Amino acid sequence: MAKADAPLRHATTRYQRVSDAFIDEVQRAHREGGDLYKVAPWLAHDVKRTILAVTLDADRVAKLPLRRLLADEDALGPMSDFKRAVVAQLITNAPSAARSWASDEAIEARAMALLEEAGRSPAACPTLDYGPLFRDLAEAALLSEDDEARSVSVDWLSRALAYGLHFDQGESVVSGLIDLASAYLQLGDLDRGLVILTRLLARDPTDIWAYRFMATGFGVVGLGRYGLRAAARGLELVDDEADEELHDELLMAQFELRAGHERGREAEVSPAVLEAFETALALTPEAGHDEAPEALCEALVPDWAATPVKVPLRFKDLPGPLRQGI
Repeated sequence: MAKADAPLRHATTRYQRVSDAFIDEVQRAHREGGDLYKVAPWLAHDVKRTILAVTLDADRVAKLPLRRLLADEDALGPMSDFKRAVVAQLITNAPSAARSWASDEAIEARAMALLEEAGRSPAACPTLDYGPLFRDLAEAALLSEDDEARSVSVDWLSRALAYGLHFDQGESVVSGLIDLASAYLQLGDLDRGLVILTRLLARDPTDIWAYRFMATGFGVVGLGRYGLRAAARGLELVDDEADEELHDELLMAQFELRAGHERGREAEVSPAVLEAFETALALTPEAGHDEAPEALCEALVPDWAATPVKVPLRFKDLPGPLRQGI
C-alpha cells in the first residue's frame, strides 16, 4: 500500500509546462483544506486556481476507457486545452488490446483534431507549453500530401513565434525562425527560407544552431553545396571537446553531403537572395549586430501583425463545471 504522503499520479501530457510535483502540491492543498495562497506564493492565486481546476478535470477523464475517450463527448465534458492534450496522448499511447475496435487512422485523426483545437483556442492554459505543440502541428502539416494542407505549417510556426515572444520573453524566437526557414525550404520557397537564414546570420555569424540546421537539412532540399559550407563553418566554431556530440553530428552531415547525389537547386534561388546569403556565410564573428526578437519577427514573418496571439487563461473564463468546488 502506498504511503499516505506519497505523491498521486496525475494525468500528463508531453506538452506539460508544470511539474507533477507542483500539481500534486496544489491538489493536496485543495483536498486537505489548506491555504492555496501559501503554495508557490510567487505565483498569482488566479493562476493556481486555474491549474487546480484543469488538472482535477484531466485526472477525472484519464480514468475513462479508450472507447469513451474517442466517442463519448458527454463523458469528457467541457474541454480545456490541457484536457485536450491529455486525451490526445492517452488515445495515442493506448495499448493494442484497447485499440482493437478503432483503426489507427481514426485514433490519429482524433488526437490531431484535439491538438489543433488546443492550438487554435484563444487563451493559453498555464499548464501547457504551446511552443512544442505548435511545432508538432507544423511538422504534421508538412507530412501531408496536399499542398494546401502543407502550407498550414507556416501558420502554426508563426503562432509558435508569437507565443514565444509573449510568454517566454522571446528566448525561443531565433530557433523558431530557423524552424520557419526550414518549412519554407520544404515547401519549395527557397528564397524566403534563405532570406530568414541570411538575417539570422547577419545578426549572429557564430550561431552554431543555424549552421547545424543548414548542414543537416540542406541536402534534402537540394542545397547541398551550401550545406557543406555551413558544416565547415560550424566545425570551425564548435568546441569538439566541450560539445563532442554536436561536433560529430556536423562531421557526419559533412560526410553525407559529400556522398549525396541530389540535384542542386541553387539556380532556383533569386540571384540577389543567393548573393546576400553567400555574404552572410562569410561574415566574421565581429560583424554581427544584435536585433530584438520582435524586430526579427516583424521583418521575417509574413502578416506578422495579424498572427493570432493567445491571452493568459483566467479562472473566470473556465467552463462552469470546471470551476465548481474550487
